[in-house]
Amino acid sequence: MKILQGGAPKCGNFWLYQILQQLMHRSGQPVNSFIQRHPIYELAKTWDLNYPSQASIDVLDVTDLQYSYRISSIFRMPVESIEGYVAQTDHVWTHSPVCKRSSELFRLFDKKVYILRDPRDRAISAAKYYTSEYMLKYYSQEETDARRYLEKHFEELLVEWVWHVYDHLRLSREHNIHIAFYEGFLLDFQRELGRLLEYLGLELSEAERAELQEAMSFATLKSKNPKHLKKGQSGYWMDQLTDRQAAQADMIAGPLIRFLGYPTSKGQPMRYTTEPPHQNFEALKEEIIASQQPLYQV
Repeated sequence: MKILQGGAPKCGNFWLYQILQQLMHRSGQPVNSFIQRHPIYELAKTWDLNYPSQASIDVLDVTDLQYSYRISSIFRMPVESIEGYVAQTDHVWTHSPVCKRSSELFRLFDKKVYILRDPRDRAISAAKYYTSEYMLKYYSQEETDARRYLEKHFEELLVEWVWHVYDHLRLSREHNIHIAFYEGFLLDFQRELGRLLEYLGLELSEAERAELQEAMSFATLKSKNPKHLKKGQSGYWMDQLTDRQAAQADMIAGPLIRFLGYPTSKGQPMRYTTEPPHQNFEALKEEIIASQQPLYQV
């Protein structure tokens, strides 16, 4: 089984990767890796990366013009043959938004899993990450304070999330993409795990599922990856965003927030819907564009 996992940055991609790796190992699935057989791998293991296993992950960037594989922000090379690359790996991670090459890529994988996270929590997490010591080492910038970064880039972080998510939702039925929820793993791990197992066609005993939940708990993963993982919470935007930012989030991402069943205002309990009602995605797109119209008015 070849698995492609996707998601906008800071939506729980690392957590999903670890869960999928555990499922493949525990169910006896092969877990071949392209990058672990690459000559750069042994050297990459000595680099100062963001977390211990980062050098071992097959990360793929996809644009209209090319595919490329990389290790963090340090090493990147073009893929000469995407079919040849996929033949050498069983689990690939990508942050790339949908582009002209996406349909070709989706067809090369047996299973596609896309992870979602509330865009307001995601924006706060992204601001902290982009101003972290690790990121500033490779992407120097003037703004080093997370709160000020969020203030300056809040709009673009939300817009990025909206179209990244919308395009994957739009293609989810055509390409049989499973939509996973960060909040699902956080608030009801076994339910979200059950949805994922059913999609992958895998089975684990109750004892194995309990063991997996313990191994994949945020506290366990954070103890092993302290630089990359911070809080592991949901709904903290209600305390950290200003009223103006909350209103701005509703203007930019409101249609998708409501479509996915996330809370629409401060004080509401965290919720989400794993099966949104059937949607005319062209109508949803028009609703998103209309909601964002004030952004483009001079």
